[in-house]
Amino acid sequence: MRMTNDEFRMTSSRKRATDVRGPSRRVILVPLLVLAILGCRKLDNPLNPDTNLPLGTGAGNLPTVAQTEPAYRDELADDEPETTGIQATVVVAFSDYMDPDSVVKSAKVTNTSTGQVVTGLDVSYDADARRLYIRHLAWTANSAFLLTLSSSLARNRWGTSLDGNGNGKADGSPYDDALTTFYTQGSSANSCVPTRPPTIDYVDPDTVRMADTLIAVAVWFTSEMDTTTLVLSNFKLVRDDGAPVILTPFSVSPYHVTFMPAAGLSYGHRYTFTILESTVKGKAPANTPAYLLNLDTDYDGPEAAEPTLTSYFLCDTVAPPEVEAWDYADRVEFNFTVLMDTATLTPENVRVFDDLGYVPGSLVLTNDAPGNYTRVYYYFSRPLEGRLRAFVSRAVKSLVGVQLDGSGNGIGGEPWDDHWW
Repeated sequence: MRMTNDEFRMTSSRKRATDVRGPSRRVILVPLLVLAILGCRKLDNPLNPDTNLPLGTGAGNLPTVAQTEPAYRDELADDEPETTGIQATVVVAFSDYMDPDSVVKSAKVTNTSTGQVVTGLDVSYDADARRLYIRHLAWTANSAFLLTLSSSLARNRWGTSLDGNGNGKADGSPYDDALTTFYTQGSSANSCVPTRPPTIDYVDPDTVRMADTLIAVAVWFTSEMDTTTLVLSNFKLVRDDGAPVILTPFSVSPYHVTFMPAAGLSYGHRYTFTILESTVKGKAPANTPAYLLNLDTDYDGPEAAEPTLTSYFLCDTVAPPEVEAWDYADRVEFNFTVLMDTATLTPENVRVFDDLGYVPGSLVLTNDAPGNYTRVYYYFSRPLEGRLRAFVSRAVKSLVGVQLDGSGNGIGGEPWDDHWW
């Protein structure tokens, strides 16, 4: 019977019945006068608990923008078409109850088509509905607009600043400013400025084993980049012994850049590719906030300092060992794809568990030299209970010293994902 990597088929089980008795109940009598006094108390202090508040509100929660009308990059529709000009209201809904004065003062609208700040706005906040209303009686046609709610001003009624980028961290202004963009009749979504920074789509190769010593290294971006920043000085490739690899540009476009090693890579080495995020910039229309051009390496919105982005790959022709397993009534059989160093196949590195925990057992090892693989028989030392799970440590090695590849990416021995279950 074949089993999957995630769990074994149940080979034996015993159901146990448990007698569960509910706790005894006691009735506590409270004088009616005390109840009457408590019922008349008012929660005047906003810091007091309020059972009427929805989940996700209060001093311990970072307030965010839950919804905007119009939606992001949507048209601001004229709500009085019979009147000359564009009369319309932008509505912002919050996840929390906001301080009215602070959220009204935080609002600024910029016409990004002209670069001018919009004046003459009527801004109001409905505390019960948790909605900010921004109305103008003469929105400019053929234009795109950027609404900014400054996180340095906007706070909830407990005094917690707005988490505009929604990453659950207090990044400060402008990184936590809430942004949305929209356009008026005669324009289009394409005229709107971005409200999120560029990110990495993928790096190739990344966390894989490559046999090609002249492999191209490519970086793809999620949005248009400033090609003048996609230069060699902003990208580095280093061998695991610290030796730098000289790269040459192969191709550059607004959405990707590709480099080639000037000389062949060496087998048996890992190579780390680093992107200097502070100098790689996006390209955006005029009047886009400058901080939104910085590369967002950790995909959680703009921040004052982004972590350096690195990826790596292994250059080698030697495949690491992998393992499959089958379960039977009295044993589990582990089959490795190559001949193994049997000294590493110990009870600490090869184990079986069931619903009661660790299942002790005895190991019988066989090396099938003609077939170039190793098999381990794991015989149970006690009866089984419930589901079976097998474990092989990444510390086991092949005869040539390569550690187990539990993730299937061809590298082996990685501390975060090469234990096999």
